[in-house]
Amino acid sequence: MTAIVRALILLLLLAGGTAVRAQNLLTNGNFEAGLAGWSTWTAPPGFWDGTWIHSNDCDIWVPTQCPFGGAGTSHAQKKGSGAGNAHGGLFQTVAVTPGRVYRLRGAWSGGVTGNAGGNATWWEVVAYDGAVGAATIDAAPGPLDTLIARRDVSNLALNGVFQFQWEPFDGTFTAVSSQVTIALKTGSFFTFDAAGYHDDLVLEEVVSRNIPVNSPWALVVLCLGLLATGVWMRRGQRMCTT
Repeated sequence: MTAIVRALILLLLLAGGTAVRAQNLLTNGNFEAGLAGWSTWTAPPGFWDGTWIHSNDCDIWVPTQCPFGGAGTSHAQKKGSGAGNAHGGLFQTVAVTPGRVYRLRGAWSGGVTGNAGGNATWWEVVAYDGAVGAATIDAAPGPLDTLIARRDVSNLALNGVFQFQWEPFDGTFTAVSSQVTIALKTGSFFTFDAAGYHDDLVLEEVVSRNIPVNSPWALVVLCLGLLATGVWMRRGQRMCTT
């Protein structure tokens, strides 16, 4: 009886510890290798007559601490005072498993100076279903996409300023297809200088520590539990008859 109980406890401990450490599915999520693994995207020309400069320095709207954490490098996208209206950013497509839950987290910062009336600026992190390009990323997220994080400001006064320091973002989504595109988006119009910064991005599968009901572990534990219960009941009956 004691040996069975010990075995049952051991199996429960082993089953509870079978969850493996999730790996980062993003390539170069900390930007220590510059922009390696990432692609830049820009909205079609027309209203958007400006472009973002992508780099790893901090010379426009510098956060209090740059790079993030005080060491290494961070991604920076920026436009100067005469750069016009700009909408763009970075994206990366990775393989996922349909139906599974994923978590995207990281840190970001941004700032902008107002110019003409009706100005607006926004910063977004979006998980787009499938392998998509600039045309899709330029639009608002669809029903199968997930907006992970957003900051925005509008109608700043002439030379009025807005800035948010490094802060974390975090969100989850359920994969619909076998690929997902992670997009970093910053848009700004009728403004002077503006910038967005990103660092320490991690995309990982959310691994449950619960034992699936139909798993082999669950069946083994159930059988041992029933066996232990039966032995205990038979032992109790023998003690009562003596």
